[in-house]
Amino acid sequence: MTLRTTIAVCFFVCLVLGGLWQPHDPDAVDLAARHAPTSLNHLLGTDHLGRDLASRIMAGGWRTALVILAVGLIGFFGGSILGTGAAILGGWREALILRFAEMFIVVPTLIVALTTAALFGLSPLTAGLALGLAGVGPQALLSHSLTRRVLGRTYVQAARALGATTPRLMLRHVLPNTIPLTFTYVGSQSGLAVVAYASLAFIGLGADPSKPDWGSMLFEYRIFIFDNPGLMIWPGVAIALTAGLLNWLFDPVEPQGRNFPDVTDN
Repeated sequence: MTLRTTIAVCFFVCLVLGGLWQPHDPDAVDLAARHAPTSLNHLLGTDHLGRDLASRIMAGGWRTALVILAVGLIGFFGGSILGTGAAILGGWREALILRFAEMFIVVPTLIVALTTAALFGLSPLTAGLALGLAGVGPQALLSHSLTRRVLGRTYVQAARALGATTPRLMLRHVLPNTIPLTFTYVGSQSGLAVVAYASLAFIGLGADPSKPDWGSMLFEYRIFIFDNPGLMIWPGVAIALTAGLLNWLFDPVEPQGRNFPDVTDN
């Protein structure tokens, strides 16, 4: 197991465990312990209601993990299927699928999320659905472009001339060369989704203030930015660290001997 894989597994395990266990009840109010400093009992201190800050960040991490998972699955599978299918089918079906994919690009991602939150309320699943659907279009166009370039390679044309079926071409040549780069784009989109979800929670559109989302914590603690800045620093660090790790973890690592498509070719 590589260092990158180990860090990725540990990171997501921490996010999942944060939803299953916290050292304190994240919603338990203890006014006698309000604004308590960092200690062994409260690793990051407490907020203005005496709630354990570390527990609230852990619970917020689990909700953010649900958004990341939904965005990744919807964007990757939906976009890859549309883009790859369009390149394989060709003709009028290719044009129709691409026009359909471009519909997802017309409306900005945040607008889609805002509309969904206003209609159905803000939750990790609805936010992940909205942000994932918004990412289907760009993912489809990327997959289409990569697939077309791979299909134009000499070795692919030679395999086709020798009688290789379309499923074999897909499994043997196309997907192994396109998936690494599409994973990179999914990581970038997931990082943006973390920031977008935090932004939605920050402005409070449909958000349940009793739920410890990182964005809603920033909004709630903004009035203590000078008196107790740690209340805003730690949720902000969690957002930045998560978005940065997602981009780093999904950066392409080219295996030896793998023929990646050159996306800069004309």
